[in-house]
Amino acid sequence: MRLYPIMMNLEDQKVVVVGGGSVARRKVESLLDSGARVVVISPEMVDGLRTLADDGRIEWIAESFDDAILDRLAGVVLVFGATNRRDVNVRIHRAAVDRRIPCNIADVPDLCTFTVPAVINQGELLIAVSTGGSSPALARRIREDLQKRFGPEYAEMTRVMGELRKLVLQTGSPSDENKRLFLQIVDSDILTALRDNDRDRALAILRTILPEHVDPDKALEEPPQD
Repeated sequence: MRLYPIMMNLEDQKVVVVGGGSVARRKVESLLDSGARVVVISPEMVDGLRTLADDGRIEWIAESFDDAILDRLAGVVLVFGATNRRDVNVRIHRAAVDRRIPCNIADVPDLCTFTVPAVINQGELLIAVSTGGSSPALARRIREDLQKRFGPEYAEMTRVMGELRKLVLQTGSPSDENKRLFLQIVDSDILTALRDNDRDRALAILRTILPEHVDPDKALEEPPQD
């Protein structure tokens, strides 16, 4: 089976995680990082999940899984199963499929309507690696190799390119000309300059590529810290 890759915006979306162990905790933490509103269904939870519930960061339904619970929860967009019981995982899968909610059961590809790739995050740069559920271990190894290749400088490069794109598009130049500029920038030595934290060199590189009326200073400004 060849999967179709897709990135999903979970900001303020309701996601259900069934299970209260360490696998569920890792899943919940990654979902919170994506801005999801997480509901955990489990009679018991590990301390890390209890802390999140006590802090009001997740909703905890302290019950064993039952199909009817999904009917009580309006607007669920994803369901994750993170239990070690096949019979419970099968019920989670069937309940989600019956309600047309995408479902992922950890480490059980035949009960998944979608899979979660191994992910590298560098700021807004996200690289996903998937083996279609065939070998999570191989996906993890590839992710580790890529992590060495794409360091923190790529987070800054992605941010700067986003700011430059706004400035360039404001000029109203033809798209072909803009594309040429962007390719020149990414093929230049600016990544090395950013890695070395050499702002003056980065500015000099950009000024040799950008039109005179586009000032790259703003793109290189440090964003305000939260």
